[in-house]
Amino acid sequence: MGLSATPTDKLHRIKVRLTRSGYHFGFVALFTIVGAVVRDLNLLAILAGLLIGTLVMQWRFSRGTLHGLTIARQLPVEVFAGDLFSIRYRIRNLRKMLPAWFLQLDERIHSESQRRETASGRAALAYIGSQDEQTAAFQCRIAQRGRYLLGPLRFSTEFPFGLTRASRLIDRREEFVVYPRLGRLRKGWRGWMLSDQTGLVASRRRAGVNEGDFYGLRDWQNGDSRRWIHWRTTARIGELAVRQFEQQQRQQIALLVDLYQEVPSDESLERLVGFAATLMNEVLRNPETQVAFAITDGLVISNRNCRGLEFRRRVMSSLAMASRRPGPLLHDKLRELVGVSDTNWPLVVASTRPMNHQVLDSQDSAATVAGRLDLRWLNLADESSQQIFMETAHED
Repeated sequence: MGLSATPTDKLHRIKVRLTRSGYHFGFVALFTIVGAVVRDLNLLAILAGLLIGTLVMQWRFSRGTLHGLTIARQLPVEVFAGDLFSIRYRIRNLRKMLPAWFLQLDERIHSESQRRETASGRAALAYIGSQDEQTAAFQCRIAQRGRYLLGPLRFSTEFPFGLTRASRLIDRREEFVVYPRLGRLRKGWRGWMLSDQTGLVASRRRAGVNEGDFYGLRDWQNGDSRRWIHWRTTARIGELAVRQFEQQQRQQIALLVDLYQEVPSDESLERLVGFAATLMNEVLRNPETQVAFAITDGLVISNRNCRGLEFRRRVMSSLAMASRRPGPLLHDKLRELVGVSDTNWPLVVASTRPMNHQVLDSQDSAATVAGRLDLRWLNLADESSQQIFMETAHED
């Protein structure tokens, strides 16, 4: 992904401008030339030649340093609002003889929703040998979730004397999504969710031949399957012995994020989205957890049919782009969520309004699914929700 190798990147030509020191130096050189001409002094003429030669050398070296460089940008896999993250660059010098000195890279980050520059970063590198590769990076923090645009990238140098700055603009733009700010779940959140009535239910299965890891033999017990009998051991000891497998445990949870707001409030919306992101981040730490997710602006997904990082990416991206929705009814979204999970899964509705059965029930009573669900409702706009979820403090 080098700069000179990507056809979609617009590589601008190198521009050279005088720095403040360069203007001062040029004024001294001009004054020396005028003095040499007016007074007809050979020493001033020689000095003027040295000064002009220094400017020419500065122009030549600073411009030549930027030739033959390729730069590849590396973004982090995940970026959460409020967290520090690093943007890294791999700079390679393709020239066979000349190294490069004192490079500076400047990058701009724009918010696509606000259409303005949100942040900027600067990375520097002191030296790259000929046909060598070095890494540079800068750290950045973005306060708001959403989609952002990175670029264009400008790299420059003032080597060797700092009298001119040679710069080159690479019109490479790259989108990335900043996920919602993560909060903190209270110590009692598992107690709230792991109880049979009000939370995340652990679904245990009796382990069978294909349902766990074999770890020993035991005596026969009523209810054991005959296919578990270990006939060789049974013949040796004269009593039935069965194979025992490690019991498996899976947790299941479905989450519906209700984006409807009767009274628009950015604060409560951000708290809602932050809770959903924090909960998903926590439950997905266990790869065995079965998770279904739905949000009222469209996405319905389960990690039974979309595994691993792809499931996590789609969930977090949908939360990052979430906005208020006008539709107050949730029944259709509940049906879609049950379609990718199951009716016996515990289902958490995260909302900014009190629980209202009218928004859950369908006009067709036969099609209503809310009454058959193990459902609990969490109103993030209510102060009682602080017993489960706490937002993290914003850092400047």
